[in-house]
Amino acid sequence: MKKNEIEKVEKKMTLSEYENKYSKRQYTKLARNLSTLLAALIGVVIFACLFMICMKAYDINIYFFYASIVLSVFVYIFVYIVPLIKLKKTEYFEVNVNKYNARGAKKHNKALREKIADKMIEFSQSTDGVAWYNSELIGKLAIARNMKNDSDLKKYLTEIYDNDVKKTANSIIRDHAIKVGVTTAISQSERLDTLFVVAYELNLIKDIVFLYGYRPSDAKLWKIYAVVLKNALLSYGIQSTTSNLASGIVQKIGGVVSSIPLLGSAISTVISSASQGIINAAMTVVIGAQTKKYLQDEYHLQDILDNINLEDEITEAEMIDEVKEEIIKSTKDIKKKNKNLDKEMA
Repeated sequence: MKKNEIEKVEKKMTLSEYENKYSKRQYTKLARNLSTLLAALIGVVIFACLFMICMKAYDINIYFFYASIVLSVFVYIFVYIVPLIKLKKTEYFEVNVNKYNARGAKKHNKALREKIADKMIEFSQSTDGVAWYNSELIGKLAIARNMKNDSDLKKYLTEIYDNDVKKTANSIIRDHAIKVGVTTAISQSERLDTLFVVAYELNLIKDIVFLYGYRPSDAKLWKIYAVVLKNALLSYGIQSTTSNLASGIVQKIGGVVSSIPLLGSAISTVISSASQGIINAAMTVVIGAQTKKYLQDEYHLQDILDNINLEDEITEAEMIDEVKEEIIKSTKDIKKKNKNLDKEMA
């Protein structure tokens, strides 16, 4: 969703209009199960890479094998389990709503905004040299929080997201992409390349979510995991592809290169390594940008939802509940009267 499109939304939008424009039919349980399944598959990929690395160590030395097992356990915990637990525990904004759950969603979103503000204030006060958020805006946010002024809190929080957080997110994505590119260019191993790509991308998602203070909804999270899994599988096959490409380039150069075998081999290796690094870095940028986009979209959607007056919108749902309760009560009364009448006649 484009930001200028969101800004054109009138503050007097009704819930019905919001539903028609922004709410989509989603299977919440299915989305949650899909994200769990894809997360598990990512874990299988990491385990497989570590297992193959350990088997390689076994061929070298038995003690090196034991050391690699211990190291692999720590890698699996900190690279896979820790990021996933942190993502799972992080809350998200409820923006896919209807007239039955809109009131609860607004209440949840308000509480989440307050938690995010508290985390930003605490982070800024407890860390030195990490300029993620503008100190002046954090100060205003702290005042709004202490005064329990929700409109000012939203105003300053939105300003922080649209400026400081966006810039910091881009910086985090760039740093992770460079690290992925350099490490995979140097590693020259399909197993290590795949491990590095998954490790950096999972931690990139975790870092962006920590920066924003909330995670994407399950409907978006499983899509992110799907891209991570796809990137992992692609990175495993990149080496052979780039090697063939590099060999073809060297053959086309001909002349001096073909007359010096070692020079041709060196150029081929450099081209292959650089290509692997660039491709893996590009995939990391894509996953980071996708995560950031989902977070930005859902933040602005909850802001639109918060401006909707639900007093008249929920009346129909509440009326249905009242009618249901009245029918149940009347049915019980009629049954009781009929029972008493049967006793009298007997």
